[in-house]
Amino acid sequence: MAELCILFADIADSTALFEKHGNESTRASIASVLDVLHVQAKKYQGKLVKTIGDEIMCVFPRANDGMLAAVDMQNAVSGNFILGNHPIGVRIGFHFGKVIEEKGDVFGDAVNVAARMTGYAKKGQIITNSATFDDCQLPAVLDQRSLGKTKVKGKLLPVEIIEVLWQQDVSQITRVTSALDIKMPASISEMILTVGEQNQTMTDQSPTKTIGRGMDNDLQVDMLMASRMHGEVEYSGGNFKYTDISTNGSWIKQGEGDPIRIHRDAMVLQGDGVIAFGEADFSQPQQLLHYQIKK
Repeated sequence: MAELCILFADIADSTALFEKHGNESTRASIASVLDVLHVQAKKYQGKLVKTIGDEIMCVFPRANDGMLAAVDMQNAVSGNFILGNHPIGVRIGFHFGKVIEEKGDVFGDAVNVAARMTGYAKKGQIITNSATFDDCQLPAVLDQRSLGKTKVKGKLLPVEIIEVLWQQDVSQITRVTSALDIKMPASISEMILTVGEQNQTMTDQSPTKTIGRGMDNDLQVDMLMASRMHGEVEYSGGNFKYTDISTNGSWIKQGEGDPIRIHRDAMVLQGDGVIAFGEADFSQPQQLLHYQIKK
């Protein structure tokens, strides 16, 4: 078992690009961006493991190599790729840990954590965690900030999320409150999650629960437009929170209210409701996530 830095970089808002500009133009633009990302990775001994649609997965021998590659990736893409009037941006997440190498691919908990770091990133962001960042040497012209702690599947203790501020002029960065920063009044609750015949019960002590098409999730959904790993439910700051990490977004219908779409963002859940994955189709209850919070 080897130790490597795993990095995912994907095109932000790619679904909107395809919808607005069509398949041919969008695919060509995405391919050009992914080629540039690969070039930047190779500068730091990075190895391309695979391309997954609009995303690449690379590995590096050290955490610092992955961080420096991520910074160069953002600098190489930012402002240099525009499709129509839409600037193309990337989201990057990385993590250093033990992996299993097999037939040119890598597997293991470290890969899953790296994917979750990417899920927390928004367009133009580089996200890692404090354990990985402690092994990095940040150039003096750059900075970092903590986005708070959150529970990550497979980890017993909350993980501190770190954003690497890759822009050299950090004085121009607006402080935007992250979903991870939101502090809610503490109140102990229990949540029942149901998808078809699958059931999970969560409390304030429960680890994060993942939902998606992949069999490695805590709850599997069958919706055609759902991502392999679509979203996560966690207890944070006294509340249960749903975070969308998907390609196509999630629709949350709480009580009798109208559905609310979130995409690569988080929302505090209240009372009872249902969540649809990838499209606003509530016609097949067995494919939806039903939740009920009991105080």
